[in-house]
Amino acid sequence: MPVTRDQLIEILAEADPVGLIATGAPRDEYAAEADEILALHGVPRLTEVTGIFGVSFGDPGACPRETARWILDEMARRAD
Repeated sequence: MPVTRDQLIEILAEADPVGLIATGAPRDEYAAEADEILALHGVPRLTEVTGIFGVSFGDPGACPRETARWILDEMARRAD
């Protein structure tokens, strides 16, 4: 079973790709991006995750590849 929405929001908060949590944003600040990732068909790919953050924040480098890889690894690790 894939990760839940809450699990993914927590993973994104831990990854904090744009640095919002570090500056005091609430832990669910990346909920919209979590929803976009969960709406993808099949197993999310690295380019899909970086693309979602690129569009959300208007910066193609908003989520570095290393961070996206960690997010995907954590999603796989925490899946039930």
